Amino acid sequence: MEQFSKQYYSISEVAEIFKVKTSKLRYWETQFPHLMPKRRSSGIRKYTPEDIEKIKVLIQLIEEKGLTIEGAKQAINHRGEAKNVNTPLINQLTEIRQFLQGLREDLGE
Repeated sequence: MEQFSKQYYSISEVAEIFKVKTSKLRYWETQFPHLMPKRRSSGIRKYTPEDIEKIKVLIQLIEEKGLTIEGAKQAINHRGEAKNVNTPLINQLTEIRQFLQGLREDLGE
């Protein structure tokens, strides 16, 4: 994650970082449930560095790769599913590898 000097950023600061309009950031909040900046009691958004990283991913998917909002949603969901599916598989393969290495040592190879 990139280093940010502040704990919280305003919507206009975030818009400036990514060279987008604040209305786009507000719209993305309605479309991507994982993007929910904190709000003051007055309703003013406070973006954390983690929120900014999420926006960075959206910029890459939508602005740079040209995905639609729906396409970006699917890509984000697919990333989450891939992590959940691959972790048990990787653990299982690691156990099998350790077992085979143990057999190899027992056989003196």
